[in-house]
This record gives sequence, structure tokens and C-alpha cells, in this order.
Amino acid sequence: MYNKGMDRHGRAREEMEKVYGEVESGAATLVVRGVTYRLREILSRWMMDVPEIMTLDAGTLGEDRFWIRFIDKDDRCYVVFEFNGEFDITAEMRADSLLWEGGDFFASRWR
Repeated sequence: MYNKGMDRHGRAREEMEKVYGEVESGAATLVVRGVTYRLREILSRWMMDVPEIMTLDAGTLGEDRFWIRFIDKDDRCYVVFEFNGEFDITAEMRADSLLWEGGDFFASRWR
């Protein structure tokens, strides 16, 4: 059972990059309903503008649908939130950072 869970999380990187592109290939700002936001401003809408969160990139999925990717250092996960123009989170995807980074995990710039 444990190995199956690890395998599922190990594929999360592939799934995340398939939908949202490689890390930091997205935008550093996002225009939502005509207003340009820095990524930390978006996180602050959810009271997540804290030192334990490191923003990576963001993008648009379609009309009034957006995504933001960040690292949650406490949970040691890469995270993507999908949200609408009212900043309601509509979906979430997580990928374990140890499985994502492999041997580079312990030398990572954000540890």
C-alpha cells in the first residue's frame, strides 16, 4: 500500500508538467479581470503570503480560469491551485518535492 501511494505521488510531477508546463515556464504576474497581480498578491487573497510559501509561476487555463504554482516548504510539496476570477479555488494538485527533485532534494535552494 505504501509503495502504491509513493508511485502515485511520483507521477504527480509528470501530470503537473503536462497540464501547467515545466516549473517556472509560466508567468511571474497574472491578469485577472483586467487587474495585473504579482503571484504573492494572489496568495495573499487566501492569506498564504507567508515565508513558508515560495511562488514559482502562474497561467491562464481559459476564460476566467487561472492557475498558480508554488512550493509549500512546510509540507515539502509543489502545489498548483486552479481558481476563477473571484479567486475561488476550484482544484488543487500536489507533488512531493523529494520525489520531484530526486537526488537534488537535499541540496535544493529553498531548504
